[in-house]
Amino acid sequence: MSRITYVSQYFVSADQPGGVRHWQHTRALATRGHDVTVITSYVQHKERTIAPQYRGRKIVTEQEGDLRIMRTYSTPGYGVDLRSRAANYGSFAFWAGVAAARAPRPDVVIASSPSLPAAAAAAGIAQARRARFVLEVRDLWPDSLVEMGLLSNPRAIAAARRMERYCYRRADRIVTLTEGIRDGVIAAGVPAAKVSLITNGVDLDIGAGSEPVDLAPGEFVAMYVGAHGTYSALDTLLGAARVSDPGVRFVLVGGGDQKAGLVARAAEQGLDNVTFIDPVPKKDVPSWLARADVCLLPYQDVPLFAGALPNKAFDYLGAGRPIIAGAPVGELTRLVEASGCGLNIPPEDPGALSAAVAALRADPEGAERMGAAGRAWVREHYDRAALARRFVSVVESLV
Repeated sequence: MSRITYVSQYFVSADQPGGVRHWQHTRALATRGHDVTVITSYVQHKERTIAPQYRGRKIVTEQEGDLRIMRTYSTPGYGVDLRSRAANYGSFAFWAGVAAARAPRPDVVIASSPSLPAAAAAAGIAQARRARFVLEVRDLWPDSLVEMGLLSNPRAIAAARRMERYCYRRADRIVTLTEGIRDGVIAAGVPAAKVSLITNGVDLDIGAGSEPVDLAPGEFVAMYVGAHGTYSALDTLLGAARVSDPGVRFVLVGGGDQKAGLVARAAEQGLDNVTFIDPVPKKDVPSWLARADVCLLPYQDVPLFAGALPNKAFDYLGAGRPIIAGAPVGELTRLVEASGCGLNIPPEDPGALSAAVAALRADPEGAERMGAAGRAWVREHYDRAALARRFVSVVESLV
């Protein structure tokens, strides 16, 4: 048995909204008999708030099954501006270091980036405690921030580059989520032999939670479930709703820093066929998707997203629903083509999205075939339990 410290600013279980990759991986490590300590923030990421039981406390240690979870302070109420985000990332990195000093001495430290400051702190923890270091890269920071225009200050970019190089240099193994991220890490000078590709996958053991709220019977439901953030081109959905048949309802489930603006614009435009739903726990997502007739994956027309393979795509596939993907040609569009699970359309094209929804509505048998094909494909190639076992193998190769 090895002692493992797992550092992730955003750690979500099936009872919370968001992706559960870290939760699944840490559970798999604990099931193998390893002593796992998770260090995460207690700030609720979607709402940017602190739950009452954590107020006034900097570090709270809890036991959840076989996992020891140390929840730490980080500044709440942050937005998309650099100052508040930097404060949030930096405060978590600091308190994660304090928590790690109180945790059992680890044999392996694992960090997930973003956020990059948290990963750099974990690399420092591993160095100080003479532990092996595994870095998981879920997004190429700072490249993606620069390309999206979210980071432009030259000094901030230079500091982020130094953190990135430090993490790559310190890592004994690097795990990436997509081929594009893997290629970017290797292009930064990391030996290919040090990099493993372990994608997101479908969670077959989560089960179904509560039933969704009532939607009008007979409506054709085009659904998006996920973060209402900068990356997703959700204004495209509003544009499609504006020109679609009234019998089509667009349902957006989730939260994020762009949601308030989307709700306001939908109201201003009188889009009565658009429904916004607050974030739901991961275990409730299958029940919501069961009410969808088609699922939507809208992305901005930015080359960065050619390498996107989002977690929500696997939720959609596992639910057996056809997908309409509006993304630059790349990993997501190749998955849609290879699996036969749906339709690819140009990104940020409301007319194309509306036409694709209408085509699937007019061909229910074809839509059902696409959904079934996607479900069979994802179960064969992207079972999260099998992917978690691969992650465990990477960690155990170091001990």
